[in-house]
Amino acid sequence: SLSKSILKTLLYFDIFKYPLTADEVFRHLQTNHVTAHDVHEELIKMSTQSLVYPLDMFYSVHNDHLLESRRKQGNLMASKYLELAEKKARVIASFPFVRGVMASGSLSKGYMDEKSDLDFFIVTKPGRLWIARTLLVMYKRLFLSGSHKLFCVNYFIDTEHLEIEEKNIFTATELATLIPLYGKSEYEQLIYRNSWVKDFLPNFLPQSCHAVSKANWYKKIAESILNLFGGSLLDRFCMSITGKRWKKIYQAQYEKKDFEIAFKTKPYTSKNHPNHYQKKITELYQEKLITFEAQSGITWHE
Repeated sequence: SLSKSILKTLLYFDIFKYPLTADEVFRHLQTNHVTAHDVHEELIKMSTQSLVYPLDMFYSVHNDHLLESRRKQGNLMASKYLELAEKKARVIASFPFVRGVMASGSLSKGYMDEKSDLDFFIVTKPGRLWIARTLLVMYKRLFLSGSHKLFCVNYFIDTEHLEIEEKNIFTATELATLIPLYGKSEYEQLIYRNSWVKDFLPNFLPQSCHAVSKANWYKKIAESILNLFGGSLLDRFCMSITGKRWKKIYQAQYEKKDFEIAFKTKPYTSKNHPNHYQKKITELYQEKLITFEAQSGITWHE
């Protein structure tokens, strides 16, 4: 039923202590064949039954107005950080072989606090992903003291392998909330290649680009020089060095399958997620569904 689907959506975002507006519930609903008006009317009905709680313009499974104030403060901070993210995206876009830059993580959900990082999802030219990544990491270490706070470049993918391999509610939500900052056509292709997102979020609509700029002349020169001096060989070398380093530091902490997902090291993709949020969030979500079912008497599957 619609009420169960609404509860599942609210419970997913409750992991992040993030209440939603009626329109946001509709966009993140895990079912279709309903309208935004249907969702709004159902939320009002569920409020009278104390299944959900209205917190000003938001809805939550908890009657806690601290969630409302927390969200409003986070939204305000996110609006300030978005301008900074656009500036950082222009810097990232100026690096050789970078073809698309998108804001991800907390900012892409419209929330930032003192613990949040500026996360970026980066699309590169095929066969040059690891050169682009290595140059950006070197820049961060040399000029930003290795800070993750305002320059977290932890996910790379190339233009020929845009389909995300792991398909679940977490990856679908992350893709659906990406904010394109550079590379309009690359973002459009990313969404096209991941049409499976609608299996999880059927009401999803692509985002509009916030800023699109053309490559600088010196970027093209740098790419030509790197290509001239064995670009493919250099790219494989960068991947090998990084992969060995990750194995040395992190491999013992994870099971093999988890390590390969959290620290994806392939010619066409790079992911560095030491906290393995994908597994953490999907497990927390299942726990919330089970707990809510036990407490409320609602049965998800009849």
